Amino acid sequence: MCFGKRYEHNDQELLSLVNSAAQFDDVAAPGNPADFIPLLQYLPSRRMKVFIDYNKSFLSFLQKIVKEHYKTYEQNNIRDITDSLIEQCLEKKVEANTGTQIPKEKIVNLVNDIFGAGFDTVTTALSWSLLYLVTYPDIQKRIQKELDQTIGRERRPRLSDRGTLPYTEAFILEVFRHSSFLPFTIPHSTTKDTVLNGYYIPKDRCVFINQWQVNHDEKLWKEPETFNPERFLSAEGTKVNKEEGEKVLIFGLGKRRCIGEPIARWQVFLFLTTLLQQLEFSVCDGKKVDMTPLYGLTLRHKRCEHFQVKQRFPMKSTN
Repeated sequence: MCFGKRYEHNDQELLSLVNSAAQFDDVAAPGNPADFIPLLQYLPSRRMKVFIDYNKSFLSFLQKIVKEHYKTYEQNNIRDITDSLIEQCLEKKVEANTGTQIPKEKIVNLVNDIFGAGFDTVTTALSWSLLYLVTYPDIQKRIQKELDQTIGRERRPRLSDRGTLPYTEAFILEVFRHSSFLPFTIPHSTTKDTVLNGYYIPKDRCVFINQWQVNHDEKLWKEPETFNPERFLSAEGTKVNKEEGEKVLIFGLGKRRCIGEPIARWQVFLFLTTLLQQLEFSVCDGKKVDMTPLYGLTLRHKRCEHFQVKQRFPMKSTN
């Protein structure tokens, strides 16, 4: 979506990026004291070096792709998000609102925000979803029954199916809430002195949203530690209760919330429904899944060694 390119699983550039991203998560997980005591950035630190090296290599990777896009850009052939940003940047029309034009030097930053933020989070969401499915096999069967009755097996799920699969949507919301795999938002900063619910927050103060606490607040949820997708369904069970769904925090809050939220929700829905339509997930007999989260920029789970996958029905030939 960003670069108009699909990477092969053995692509060395992609593998290098994935491996270094995992290392980046590990060193960034405890937080960086230099963010709060700037003098510390000048002292020797392995974590700081890994942090800086990763950002340099990732930025170099993005700069190379954006440069290639500029060379091959065609006004009448917009291939991806990067092309679309270039198109907007090169637009020469004088509009009433010139503030909407993107400066050329900002394109790499925007691509960094879009690609970087979605690089790991969607994968983590799907990984947690599969863990819950093998932990609660009855829930998996209920989702597959809904898919079979609504979509069948002759075609793949589409975005337009979202409103017709309420239990599947409720399951995704409950995975977001219960796992809270993004426990805190990325740091923001106040632009002016602010008072929030009686608390004074000075200008230029670093601010986080504790999403995990909201998602497990007993004042908002009944039995918050119980994994129960039905909490998001209407009394008839035929649609998702939007008011309940909006309580779940995973993409931040307010106008500074994650810009990629719609894309992320679409991706999780399409990947998960496609997987569950075609496959059945389980663990070996007598084995249990360890749901203890591993703390990082995102909460991950321990590697599950007894995970099993099998086809639900014979695949038709596409020839």
